Amino acid sequence: MIAGLILLVAAAAEAPVAPLWRERATAADIERLEKWKEALEIGRSGVTGAGQGALLAARSPLFKTDAALAGSDIPQGLYNCSITKLDGDADGGLPYIAYPAFKCRIVDQNGRKHFTKLTGSQRTIGWIDKAAGNQSVYLGSLIYHYENALVPYGQTAKRDQAAVVQRIGSKRWRMIFPFPAYESKVDVMELTPAE
Repeated sequence: MIAGLILLVAAAAEAPVAPLWRERATAADIERLEKWKEALEIGRSGVTGAGQGALLAARSPLFKTDAALAGSDIPQGLYNCSITKLDGDADGGLPYIAYPAFKCRIVDQNGRKHFTKLTGSQRTIGWIDKAAGNQSVYLGSLIYHYENALVPYGQTAKRDQAAVVQRIGSKRWRMIFPFPAYESKVDVMELTPAE
């Protein structure tokens, strides 16, 4: 009897646990997140196809699919966060748009990371959870600067934000938003500590 209980406990301990983010993510966002490399490659191809590949190279390794380093767990603090949109929509979108740095904040809350883009006309607020390998996952919601209330994640696909979070340097992270609802094939947010 005791041997059976020990085997049962050991088997339960070895059973893979689904990452917390998978329990919260919509099916559409799980699919988008699983295709982050594809989105990044399509975005890169759109920029290089428009003859603007030097813009990607100048910010290397920000747009490389294999740039992730160990330790994706981004520390809490205030960050400069610059967003670049790659391969704009076919109806007149630009192949490469890089915005100046905005301010973002990450706060540790009960073992999770709460993320807020503090400035800019389009903001995002949500949670970063550890995922498999060298990455974490962000799930949040879009809010415009003139709005007072956030539409919670999962209530409207047009507002849902999903990104893979990776460390790409000693104090440099990126959030890759694959196939966003608006304006591009992929958005890449670079995060560096605000000094």
